[in-house]
Amino acid sequence: MNCPDCLEKQQDCTCKYVTCSVGGEQVNTWDAYEYRGAFACSNHFDEAVEKRDHERGEVMEELGHKTDVFKGLDMSDSSIGKANKEILKPNIEIAKNESKRTRNYEGR
Repeated sequence: MNCPDCLEKQQDCTCKYVTCSVGGEQVNTWDAYEYRGAFACSNHFDEAVEKRDHERGEVMEELGHKTDVFKGLDMSDSSIGKANKEILKPNIEIAKNESKRTRNYEGR
């Protein structure tokens, strides 16, 4: 029996497949488009780009909210920086933690 994509014998076939991030169908890698880590078929590529850009914007906005509190502050090993780190310890822990949105965006 031959592979329907490359027409090689099944045991010699080296085809690899990815899932379209919009339609969910399996697409051969040589027939798929990739944008910022997301794969799409030719029918859904434009939608995948829009979706991925939207997801990226959300992640960047979320990270910005987490780190805005540190802007302009001394966070070095000076006495003022150490005091700032102590005062902002809960905010630092929140900023260190990776959100579910970021994990999903990065595919983990």
